[in-house]
Amino acid sequence: MRKHSYKLFRIYGYPGFALLLYLILILINPLDNVYKSWRNYAATDFLLEFGFNIAYTILLFETGIQLTALLNRFRSWENFLKTRFVLQFVLHIIIIYVMIRLFFTFRFPAYFGYDTTMERQTIIIGIIFSLLITAVFAAEHFFYKWNDARLMSVEMEKLTTQAQLDALKLQLDPHFLFNNLSTVSALIDTEPMTALSYISNLSSIYRYMLTTRLKNVIPLSAELDFIKSYLYLYQVRYGEGIIVTIDDTANKTAMGLPPLTLQLLIENAIKHNTFSMASPLKINITFTYDNRLVVENNKRLVSDKESSTQVGLKNISERYMLMNQTPPIISDLPNVFRVEVQLINIDELQNT
Repeated sequence: MRKHSYKLFRIYGYPGFALLLYLILILINPLDNVYKSWRNYAATDFLLEFGFNIAYTILLFETGIQLTALLNRFRSWENFLKTRFVLQFVLHIIIIYVMIRLFFTFRFPAYFGYDTTMERQTIIIGIIFSLLITAVFAAEHFFYKWNDARLMSVEMEKLTTQAQLDALKLQLDPHFLFNNLSTVSALIDTEPMTALSYISNLSSIYRYMLTTRLKNVIPLSAELDFIKSYLYLYQVRYGEGIIVTIDDTANKTAMGLPPLTLQLLIENAIKHNTFSMASPLKINITFTYDNRLVVENNKRLVSDKESSTQVGLKNISERYMLMNQTPPIISDLPNVFRVEVQLINIDELQNT
């Protein structure tokens, strides 16, 4: 919860309100009585009386500040607005009443005029100010909550825009298209049937990207079907240099994930590691009992570390955050890189 600082108010507000209270007490009493008292005052008496008003002001506002901080821990404004307001107001009045009664037990010179009438006036003023102070603190709380919500909305809009831009950049990565077109060109003369199959899988990849780009969640089975086409292209290019194993998904039919999540994780592994037929890149796709998808690969990092911008992992994390889902768990171990993403129950998501 936001912690408020009242430093400036304490420095400038307390003397100002003390002067206001002093003027109120003067105005609500007959002027003749006031002048009679002042004729007997010494300069120190004026200072003393003004000091009493500063002390009373501090009591009024500090009680409100401390009560607000205390009650925020047990009874929030959002969930218990009416009872919280009444409780804080009543506690404030009780504290002020007790302190005023204790103050008027002291014997002051008669010319001060601190009689029962003055005591009642002070109590009434305390009740009025207690009501206003409680209302101010309630309004302050909701103002800051509204402001925080507005700032969060702006931030979420920025993240949404950035995530969409990142997704578009990944989907339309020209290197991916150029590399595959070069492969097709090389296959047309030597292996025309393989070239046709390659083009078919390449077109299905882009068809999938176009049909899912506006969806937040797609079934796990659809993503895995897409991945088969995606991996086919790499298998044609690298052969046994990339080995991918996929766990059984028979009991995951109701689960889903953001589109292209698995593709981004596999691309991340391929992009940042070196591999060959003799030392293949091994990617294992498994599922945990608590409905997490795990993508794990052995590590043989490329020498150019500057090329690792983590755009794909950032894209996945931001999409999960925007959907209020558990963010991915990334484990960068000495010999293994592992990412766990939470699968999403599609039925539950549609019912929320």
